[in-house]
Parts: sequence; C-alpha cells; structure tokens
Amino acid sequence: MYVNIAKGTHRGEVVTGIFPVVKQFNGKQVTVKTNALAPFTVENARVKLTDADFAYCTSDGTELEDSLINHTPGSAGEPEENNYELEFIAGESETEALDRIQNTFDLLNEVTDAAAEGIIRGLIVSGPPGIGKSYGVEETLKEANLSKVLAGREPDYEIVKGASSALGLYKTLYYFRKPGQVVVFDDCDSVLFDDTSLNVLKAALDSGSKRRISWRTESKVLAAEDIPPQFDFEGSVLFLTNINFETTKASRIKQHLEALQSRCHYLDLEISTTRDQLLRIKQVVRDGMLTEYGFSKTQEDIIVDYVTDNAEYLRELSLRMIKKIADLVQMKPNGWLELVEATCLKREAKFKRMVDAKKES
Repeated sequence: MYVNIAKGTHRGEVVTGIFPVVKQFNGKQVTVKTNALAPFTVENARVKLTDADFAYCTSDGTELEDSLINHTPGSAGEPEENNYELEFIAGESETEALDRIQNTFDLLNEVTDAAAEGIIRGLIVSGPPGIGKSYGVEETLKEANLSKVLAGREPDYEIVKGASSALGLYKTLYYFRKPGQVVVFDDCDSVLFDDTSLNVLKAALDSGSKRRISWRTESKVLAAEDIPPQFDFEGSVLFLTNINFETTKASRIKQHLEALQSRCHYLDLEISTTRDQLLRIKQVVRDGMLTEYGFSKTQEDIIVDYVTDNAEYLRELSLRMIKKIADLVQMKPNGWLELVEATCLKREAKFKRMVDAKKES
C-alpha cells in the first residue's frame, strides 16, 4: 500500500509525494519507505502530518476506497515497490470480487474432499476469523462420511477446536492414523507456540512417503490407553488458522511456520480487506445462512445492511456477528436495534452515537 502525502514534515523538512507505507497513520505520523533519498537520510522515515494531509493509494496515485484499508493504527503497509493485490482489488467490481471469493471457497471444498480421499495428506488453510473456514470444511467432511454414518459407523474424521496439548495432539493423530481418516485442527494456533506440539505437527504434515510420529517421553496416559511411543501416520491433517504464514514477522515462530508450509499444501483464502469480508458475509447469507430463522428476504437484507453500514463500529466483523444480530432480531423484531447497539458495538462507538444524538437534539 502507498500513501500520497500532500503536506508533511520529517526532521524539519517539508515532505510531499507518493511513498510505500511501512506503518500506517497513528494519529500523529505515518512511516514510509524512502530508500534514503533526499530530503531523507534513513530508509524508513516517520513523517508528521494530520489526517487531512494524506490519502492511501496505489503506486500510481489512485486513491484507495476506505473499505480496502485496514485502519488499525500503526499496522503494517506494503514496503515493496508494488502491492499488486491492492492494485488489482482497487479496479475490481463487486461481481468480480464475489466470483473470486466464491472460487477460493470452492477450492477449499475440493481440497477437503481430496483430504477425505487420502489424496492430499496435509493442508494449512489461512484466513481471518469468522469468514466460514470451519463451516465449509465440516460440511464437506460430513457429506464425504454420510454413507458411513447412515450405516451406523463412526465418521472417519475428528475436529479439534481450541487449545490442545502436545500429548492430546499425539493421541488424536494416533486414533485417526489410518488412510482416509482426517484430523482437523480448528483455531488451535496455540500449538504453534509450543515446541513439542510443533514437532508432532511437522511430522504429521510431512510430505514424505512415510510419516512416523514419535513420543519419546514416558507417559502414564499413553500407557493406560495402550498407545505406542511411535506410529506411522497415514491419515490427513487440515490445520485451520487465523495466522497469515506469509506476512507473520514474529521471529519466534516465523521459521516454524516456514517449515510447516514447506511440508504441505497451503491455501490462503485471500480475504484481507473490509470489503472482501463484507462481500463474504453477503455471499453466505445469500446462500442460506439465516434460513433457520425464517426471516423474510427484507429482514435478511436489513441485517446485512446494518453490518455493512456499521462495519467499523462492530466488535468484530464476521459471520458470527451476523448470527448474534439475527438472534436479537428474532428475539425482539421491533426493538432489536437498541439491543444490537448495546451488545455488539464497541464501547467508544456507542458513546460517539450518544454524543452525535445530543448535538442533533
């Protein structure tokens, strides 16, 4: 991402022009990449300005739509010469964006099917929280195991949600070690920060012809369940995460993430802007997410429009938020708005609205 500075200062020197963003505006300054060209003497320079003195843009100066920008103060921009993703999205129509997003989730369903068939043995799926990563994977695995369930057998997959210890990880992989069995780790990012868990996960995701997983520490739990200290894993692993492996700079786990990526398939769902998140929400609602509520099309549109209009004020922008608002609409059809503003908006947003209402009265 770039910034077009109309008026700014750096160490007393006036600054104008278009620069790659290193860190976004924090209320006082924006950090830009300069290559130490005059009037700068450093590679990355802090330019003092006000929010009226600049606009975020593409490399050619085309101003970006507000919905394409992550407004978190100080968040990283794109220090490279070109950010082709933003440039592409800036010229993309809503219909084209919906098709792109749908295609990505169709690919997720395809590779999940392939994992259930044992073709793909390791897959990492990266994307922001609340956009339907889990839902698509679960539905695809349910469909793939339907015949087994109808025949009274247990499905050949396990979904592990939340935190998992290294020992719990080892046990789960053992019980679903056979060809055609699938283990899904959903929102288990904590294992990425534990060396033992990481080593177990690396072994399970390895692309080699033989994946042997070992537990060399004495364990009464494993002995009690008659689980051996090592076994050959022939199943498939899907790891669903909110972490973007390609942009994470935390030195502690960066090398581990790269090691995991090199061992298996990696699918980035490519939903990185507010606009894309809102389009994904529209897409899922259109496909029947709120059917269980029995709402009319008008009611569904009202909910989606509310989320769209208040995206920057909501505590989170996600499919979960849509469900929360739908619950309140069903609970109180004629008074849901007050409930939503009390429970779903950020605290500062609520007080801002109260101040605005007082000024208007």
